[in-house]
Amino acid sequence: IMKKIIALTLLLLVVLSCSDSKDGDWDDNIKLSQKEVQFSSTNNNVEISTEGTGWWIGEVTMNGEQFDLDGIDTTKENFIIEQAEFSIERKNSTEIYISMQQNQSTTERVLLIGLQAGNYFDGIKVTQSGN
Repeated sequence: IMKKIIALTLLLLVVLSCSDSKDGDWDDNIKLSQKEVQFSSTNNNVEISTEGTGWWIGEVTMNGEQFDLDGIDTTKENFIIEQAEFSIERKNSTEIYISMQQNQSTTERVLLIGLQAGNYFDGIKVTQSGN
């Protein structure tokens, strides 16, 4: 009987270790109301909601330039990331408020906000037209 228990335990361990799930392969646990936003060149803002609450912002880039988030705890229920061209505010556990200042240049601006919840990654892309 002891040999059967050991054999079954080993078989169970082998089966469990061969599962198909990969890192970053979680289901959507953020559930953004919008993932892409189009703005005109004037001052604009949008409020995006989430169904999930345990998310945080992992990175923010504009036109490929990554902004330093050190000193901002993006896991908190409310915080503000402010730059000259934009601001991102988490008002509570399910609302993100994004505003962009008028785009004075003729080139469009692309703001990317990377969100994470556990091992699930998502993001918001804001494209603002040139003037």
